[in-house]
Amino acid sequence: MSSQGQKWIINSNDFDQVKKLIKSFDATEDNISKSDTELWRLRIGKSVFTLWKSGTLYNNQATSEEVLKLRDLLSNISTSEFIKTGREILIGLDETGKGELIGHEVLCGVCFPIELFDEIKSIVGIANTKSHRTFEYWDKIFSKIDPLQAKGLNFQTQTIPPWHIDKYNTNKIMDVVYKRIISDLVTSLPLDKVSIVLDNYQISDNLQGYFNSLKNKNVEIHVEEKADDRFLEAKLASILAKRERERIMKGINAKFSISGIPVGSGNASDKKTKKWLTAWKSSKNEWPWIVKKSYSTIRNLDGFSESVTKVDPPIRHDVLTQEAREQFSEGKLSSETLKILCPSCGSELKGIMITIDNSARNYNPRCPSCKEIIPDLSMTLLYYNGIIVPDTSAIMAGILSKDLGNGSTHFFENYKILLHSKVYDECDNKGGRSELGRIADFTATGRIKMEKIDDVDTFDTTDKQVITSAKKHNGIILTADMGQYALGMGDNLFGISLKFT
Repeated sequence: MSSQGQKWIINSNDFDQVKKLIKSFDATEDNISKSDTELWRLRIGKSVFTLWKSGTLYNNQATSEEVLKLRDLLSNISTSEFIKTGREILIGLDETGKGELIGHEVLCGVCFPIELFDEIKSIVGIANTKSHRTFEYWDKIFSKIDPLQAKGLNFQTQTIPPWHIDKYNTNKIMDVVYKRIISDLVTSLPLDKVSIVLDNYQISDNLQGYFNSLKNKNVEIHVEEKADDRFLEAKLASILAKRERERIMKGINAKFSISGIPVGSGNASDKKTKKWLTAWKSSKNEWPWIVKKSYSTIRNLDGFSESVTKVDPPIRHDVLTQEAREQFSEGKLSSETLKILCPSCGSELKGIMITIDNSARNYNPRCPSCKEIIPDLSMTLLYYNGIIVPDTSAIMAGILSKDLGNGSTHFFENYKILLHSKVYDECDNKGGRSELGRIADFTATGRIKMEKIDDVDTFDTTDKQVITSAKKHNGIILTADMGQYALGMGDNLFGISLKFT
């Protein structure tokens, strides 16, 4: 018999009692040299119990029924490692990567019923979220968490890219992203049974106002320092955020090594990252987009001593119609309620056109009525919605790869792309496969996120399936077919269409 490790928090007054209990199961004291932080080790065959001065007791594995029985007895003595809010549905939120020199910041929200608490605790309880681990480490934990989605676990990850962190007040972006994540997670939930735990990062009025509206609906809110140490739901969010960031960093390492030197973890203290930064600087090449050029370590390498002044992100609340803003303040914004207001002509729009600037090869979003450019629309749609459902015409026209591969600004950077299996099948030709390959390359390094979906609805045409899937997943339709663009708007969905000029 064997099982994974288990951890308990023991009060210092109970240290002797715990030692006597373990020894009563014929445990022997282990004479292997201990670190300064260890008090003792007791061994029952291959099962080892280690107590640290901090009060943490850890057992590496259970190798018999007797050890399993001992574990149950220890659970009766230990203090609770995680706080329970008392609600039936638990939502936790946390982020990672904000302080790293390289790569994205990843935000995650998780939601699960209290019935899964002990099962999740047994899987993630011993994981140390404060140490750097590889993607494989976090993915191994995820492989045990993933089956719980069939039992009611739900989660979302969103990213903030380095170029936004360099320029903007990141906390203001986090407010909007967390608001959107929470809105998606609480949809259709009985709010009086929900508690939300957020690791505090100095939230501002935007998110606090949303929390106040949720409190008025009897949602329990906890904004806590080091929440991932005290609340299981926040710890799970931290682990899933770390898995997503390490997935992105794995792709970055594969693409951006220089002279055989890998990027490393992206942390300022990582020797591999330091070596990579020195090598890249010596190459005389400009820093790639993965580097946060506003951070002091990078600025010192560039010979700058002053800090960068950041501005509020141009998330244009005023571009949304009043109805859409009111919906979002209640956490209800979807692709069906999304409408924008053209700042030039005042038209209410359920869709926009994008044109290509032939000189800079940039995409420009335009009002279909007056044809004027709508400023900052990409970032506004990204953080208010951020989900694109392309049809076959959009893939075959290469809308995404042309945007991400050309120009200096990229309209679809950091969006989530949901590719329906029917669209995938229709693109199973030379041109389609080439475009999907390019999209996959951008996905590997975190510039966009692509997921394949396979909804069970059966329609005569793929166009109708794309519309239904966009509704189901709260997505914006992307097309190069004006007929599909009109069809989507007729179904009250927000759409983006490429306008050839």
